Amino acid sequence: MMSDNLTKGPIRALLVAPTPDATWLREIRLPFPPFPGLGIRLDVYDMVNVDSVEVGDDTRGDVNVTCFVSWEGGGATDERWTRVWFEQGVYV
Repeated sequence: MMSDNLTKGPIRALLVAPTPDATWLREIRLPFPPFPGLGIRLDVYDMVNVDSVEVGDDTRGDVNVTCFVSWEGGGATDERWTRVWFEQGVYV
C-alpha cells in the first residue's frame, strides 16, 4: 500500500544529477509519483530523464522521493544546469 503522502497532493521530489565534476540538486513538486524513464521538462527546450527513484529517503525529511536524473540527449554543462535552477551540492 502506498503512503498517503505519495497519493495526496503534489509530491516533493529532489532531483539529483551526478556529473564527473559536480553533483547538481533541485527540489521540485510533481503531480504524480515519478518512475524510471520519466522525462521531466524543466524549460521549453530542456529536459531531464529519471534514471532511478528512491522513495522515503530517511536522510531528507523534507522530500518524498529522490530522483537520479540525466540530461536528455547528453551534453550538460555547468551553465545548462544553473540555467534550469539546479545548484551544486552534496548528496550522501
